Amino acid sequence: MVPGLIWGVSGILFIGVARALFTIGSDRCGSELVSQARLQSYHGFIVLALGFGLFLSILAGFFVEHPGRVYSTPRSSIWMIVFNAASMIGSAFTGTTLLAYSPISFTYSRPGFSNIPLNMYEFIASSISSLLVLLVAIHSSPVSYVSWVQIASYLAASIFLVGAPQIHSTALEAMDRTNHQITKSLDLQPIEDRKRSRIFTSGTLFILIVFFAWTISSLSSLAINSIPPSIPPSLDTHYQSNSNFDIVVSMYKESPSSVRHMIDSIKNTKYLSTVAPNIIIYTKDPTADLAAIKSATGASNVIRLENLGREGGTYLHHIVHNWDTLASQTMFIQAHAHNMRELLPRINSYLVLETGMLSLGFVGVLCNCESCGDRWDWNDSFHIIPSLYQKVYGQKCEPDTPLLLTYKGQFVASGRRIRGVKKEVYEELLDAITSKEGWSHDKNVIGDRENTPDNPFFGFTVERIWGLLMQCATDGSVAAKCPSLLSGMGRGGDVRDCQCLDREIGERMPMIPGE
Repeated sequence: MVPGLIWGVSGILFIGVARALFTIGSDRCGSELVSQARLQSYHGFIVLALGFGLFLSILAGFFVEHPGRVYSTPRSSIWMIVFNAASMIGSAFTGTTLLAYSPISFTYSRPGFSNIPLNMYEFIASSISSLLVLLVAIHSSPVSYVSWVQIASYLAASIFLVGAPQIHSTALEAMDRTNHQITKSLDLQPIEDRKRSRIFTSGTLFILIVFFAWTISSLSSLAINSIPPSIPPSLDTHYQSNSNFDIVVSMYKESPSSVRHMIDSIKNTKYLSTVAPNIIIYTKDPTADLAAIKSATGASNVIRLENLGREGGTYLHHIVHNWDTLASQTMFIQAHAHNMRELLPRINSYLVLETGMLSLGFVGVLCNCESCGDRWDWNDSFHIIPSLYQKVYGQKCEPDTPLLLTYKGQFVASGRRIRGVKKEVYEELLDAITSKEGWSHDKNVIGDRENTPDNPFFGFTVERIWGLLMQCATDGSVAAKCPSLLSGMGRGGDVRDCQCLDREIGERMPMIPGE
């Protein structure tokens, strides 16, 4: 996500600046600063850099993120953080980290910035550190998917950093030592004039990069393929709709012109441009002119609702009150959609005729059924997820059953998948989220969090359980394979990566007898 990119890139840049300043300081100390003294000062620099870096990171985490988030951090994530930190520290003390490269040599009295070759042991130390973290991530939970192209690109960039002459020289030295041992054991004379081809070295490196990248990527694929399959959904295969596609918009006081622009952008995406969707707007503005909104937005219908229950109340109202007229597929979205820049590519890449449940927010956040929570200071305070799981799947969940959460309150669901869950489930949720009192407003559970009828705390729970309601929360491969909104569909990606399909691509739904 964007904040992670900003903080991550900034951190790497600051590490580079710190190393550059240290190099300048070492250079100005003069030639009398012997190698051993420079080595000690370098270790002191590492200790201070890591110490201050960790201190500033902790401060940033405390003030930028909510302190309560740490309590919902999965144990596997904590171990990954510890292992990552240990690898970074080990890499820093054994050599130069490749991500923040500015050469520091202990054999040169007056070091420069670009004329000192990177020692191979430094390259090997950093590379092994990074690859160990990658291997642990692949076999941790959730599984990390990495393509061979990503790994090959990293290795190629690292090799360019080391430099072709340095690699070629190291390869020749290794070959010389090997030949010397062979000739000595066989009592042969060494061949001094043998051809030393850089083409051979480059070709060997290329083969090794591709092979190693493919091997690591295969381990990632094996880990993903070992994820237990999702529970098969219950679909109302007898349901027939008169509408192919509806776009349900939850609106308050947003500008009708901006809503029109959003709707037109969505309608012009690859799949929706072929189905002519109906636009249904629900407004919770008590003073809104319904006719004017309809005219300005081009909506098929505009309906006023009482301002209760956030967007989740709007979606549940639509499902409950249009149970027998639900479209074959419905997009539920807010009038001010989140991440429009990334939303449209997500729709273009993944929305298809067979879509059963497609989240239009970021994915990949898993939680345990009995103790569900996330890093945004939300947790299943009402313990609704275990009971909802049983109602949706007809069986109890294990305490550590992983479930996929949904975010941003925007998604696409099919009518048959929606109706695969009993109507009473939606009615109960609608009553809870739009009520002004009752169990969903229990102060003992909510505490001092904001909770008003128009913005109930329970609404954040409903935002996260749409995947469970739509029977798409047990598919671990979606959590592992679906790229971030910023990434779009990756190389070799598939429409199955980010959603649950009602059927295989091109497969017809079962026909009703007599149809």
